[in-house]
Amino acid sequence: MTVAPAQPVDFESLVDRTIAKPGRYLGNELGVQPRDWDQAWAAGGVRWALTYPEVYEVGSSNTGHVILYSILNSVPGQLCDRSYLPGPDLAERLRSRGEALFAVESRRPLPAFDILGFSLSYELGATNILAMLELAQVPLRAADRGDLPLADPAAPPLIFAGGPTATSNPEPFAAFFDFVVLGDGEEVLPEIGLVVAEAKAAGLSRRQLLIDLAQVPGVYVPALYGPAADGVTQVPLLPGVPARVLRRTATPMPHYAMGLVPHIETVHDRLTVEIRRGCTRGCRFCQPGMLTRPARDVEPEAVIEAIETGMERTGYSDFSLLSLSCSDYLALPAVGVELRNRLADKNVSLTLPSQRVDRFDENIAHILGGTRKAGLTFAPEAGTQRLRDIVNKGLTDAELLRGIRTAMESGYRKVKLYFMIGLPGETDADVIGIADTCRSLQQQCRDLGRLELNLTISNFTPKPHTPFQWHSVSTAEFQRRQQLLRDELRRMRGIKTNYTDIRLSAMEDFVGRGDRRLAPVIEAAWRAGAGLDAWFEAADRTYEAWTSAIEAAGLGGRYRDLEMGEWSAAEGMDPDDLAAFCSQPLPWDHIDSGVEKTWLAEDLRQALAAAVVPDCSFEGCSSCGVCGPELGHNVVVPPPPIPEQRPQRAPASERVARLRFRFSKTGSMALLSHLDLVRLMERALRRSALPVSFTGGFHPLPRVQFALALPLGAEADGEWMDIEFTRELDAVEVLQLLQPQLPEGFALLQVEPVEVFGASLSQELVGARWQLQLRPIAGAPETVAPPLAAWQAATADLLASDTWTWHDTDKKGRPRQRDCRPFLESLAVSSVAADVVMVRYGAVVDPAGRSLRPEQLQHWFSQALDLQLEIVSLRRESLQLRQGGNA
Repeated sequence: MTVAPAQPVDFESLVDRTIAKPGRYLGNELGVQPRDWDQAWAAGGVRWALTYPEVYEVGSSNTGHVILYSILNSVPGQLCDRSYLPGPDLAERLRSRGEALFAVESRRPLPAFDILGFSLSYELGATNILAMLELAQVPLRAADRGDLPLADPAAPPLIFAGGPTATSNPEPFAAFFDFVVLGDGEEVLPEIGLVVAEAKAAGLSRRQLLIDLAQVPGVYVPALYGPAADGVTQVPLLPGVPARVLRRTATPMPHYAMGLVPHIETVHDRLTVEIRRGCTRGCRFCQPGMLTRPARDVEPEAVIEAIETGMERTGYSDFSLLSLSCSDYLALPAVGVELRNRLADKNVSLTLPSQRVDRFDENIAHILGGTRKAGLTFAPEAGTQRLRDIVNKGLTDAELLRGIRTAMESGYRKVKLYFMIGLPGETDADVIGIADTCRSLQQQCRDLGRLELNLTISNFTPKPHTPFQWHSVSTAEFQRRQQLLRDELRRMRGIKTNYTDIRLSAMEDFVGRGDRRLAPVIEAAWRAGAGLDAWFEAADRTYEAWTSAIEAAGLGGRYRDLEMGEWSAAEGMDPDDLAAFCSQPLPWDHIDSGVEKTWLAEDLRQALAAAVVPDCSFEGCSSCGVCGPELGHNVVVPPPPIPEQRPQRAPASERVARLRFRFSKTGSMALLSHLDLVRLMERALRRSALPVSFTGGFHPLPRVQFALALPLGAEADGEWMDIEFTRELDAVEVLQLLQPQLPEGFALLQVEPVEVFGASLSQELVGARWQLQLRPIAGAPETVAPPLAAWQAATADLLASDTWTWHDTDKKGRPRQRDCRPFLESLAVSSVAADVVMVRYGAVVDPAGRSLRPEQLQHWFSQALDLQLEIVSLRRESLQLRQGGNA
């Protein structure tokens, strides 16, 4: 481990136009606190980096990630940055240059931070964490990180994990983490920061610091635990270390949800506000429902304020209300109608995650969507009433039909349904029951129209801390049941089905209920290329990497004694034998979820009797053991009155005024694509509250037109953009209102009114002026950079040529050729450095937007000089408009 430098990396040389989606790494989202990072770094008592082990588009969409980042930055003396799993191209560039992965805002290398925090929300996500640790140049295993005080520049950062998988069973991953945070992080992370700050000031060794951290409720330090006499559970190795670590709970904080607005498109490109944390429905397969108890509702006024304020501050056009079961938030209809009323003229839409079909009614149907009706998702889980009772789904066939009919009566014709196969107690009749249920729904809704169903069929995997944690599953049986269902559904129309890869499920189960023996398996699988993304790119190779690692560790076959076998084995046990079996030690017994193990065993017995246990949020206590002074109690907000529904108004579409802006796009803005720029401008207009005119139709959009898209990585000094408004406005005032909503590097240079119904901006465009810097590619066979005279000779030859033939393919892949010489107006070269030449050219832009592209000139110069050339920098100096609007 080398000394971690505190200076930023050379970002411009690492992230440029040749990197895929470079906007991922800019760290300049709306909401980022402006800092002098040199001063902030020196003043920061504890420097955190929340390192999300997925690509930016996924990580920046994670509500918990953004909330914890915002909370830590609000604590005096704490400094928090972020990092994400880089794409393969940037990862390879970092490795080839020997540079460490960096945080996106400060651009400091990750080894320079005090704490790196990973979210572990999926069993197979650990391989991505190992990839990030390697790129960060941090030893993979906690035991290899030494014992230096954290303030020593040579000390590696503390590495910790949080999230549902880490809380459920951290043992398979224990070797890689210095500590694990169990449960909700909003309150415990600032507490950890205080302990670390004191340890740094006192010069404590790493081990002494970890011993102190083990005293923080909700913090598990694996190195302080070892195997018990039973060889399964973990026990403390030092006095004073808690025998069991209780997870933490926290009250949801919706006002932190508006923390960051990415400039590139993300997986969940909307404002997301949590309305309820925890679920007490008691579905016996559902680990989140067991690990997040008790249920805690957010006050309706806080939700409404967070959404209304958040939409104003962010400029999003969509928002989502987040909960494990939104329908169990009894205030949902009232909150939804109130938000629809307040945002009636804002052209926004509401989406909800998968919700309970038995609570879906006309009120919820009304509040969903908006000007754009989003899709509906329900999760019946099982195809028969008997099996739904075994898993305690609490859903009847009549309730399912009523919910689907309500959806169709509200205008929905496509509904997504989630089912599982392999559930405990499932028979072939239950598998076929999935098809029967879909057929029955279509038939009984035929009077309302054609019902189209999109089915997702997942494979049940037993999870720790659930009543089914002792159950066994069979890959061969999954394959047989999937085929049985395929055969049944093949004869039905109006149904699309997606099946989860059985091999993926098998590995989830293997890791999820594993113990510390799995650390070498996870590391070996990762080294063999089994990253999380690899499942979707090369499933066969990835599965082979996992199975080979498992066999090499001697863990093939059924290596766990905790499993009872098939459901029939449980049915054959008498109550005493079942209780004795379930009392055996498990690898995660030292992790206290609050749900008592004896209650899980009792609920398993209830499942064997197909007995439904009611939801304790609304009916009697089920005595699971959660509620008390440590974890709190259920907080259920009674449903407030539903306001009167106001009619929705289409966004204003009057075309009264049109303003033409000249703008520049420089610096890091060059690394945003044209579509990102359009999205950025739409949100800026929403935040500005200017009276923008919208198009009509199903998906109204603001009337904004850009003259000509810029290629990724190109800066620009004189671009054009038209915006239409619903009333006359002072042009200068509009510019002054809009500019503060735009990021640094996007400058509005001038504005002038133009005829509303005159020629479009693209029709006015006639020419472009470019400059690009070219040089020989480093490492190419040609080692001598040509002199300027050679470049000038090549320029003369190109100018003397009558035709410049360009070969490419059309949209259907058919070869074509075009003569680009008529597009050229001027061409000149000049020297910039010993091996860099500036090429400046002017080009015609035809009515279809076609012109002479910089990469085409790069190609022809390469041919003329017999050299492999690369573009060093790219800038469009101006766009020329027909009516004298030259930039």
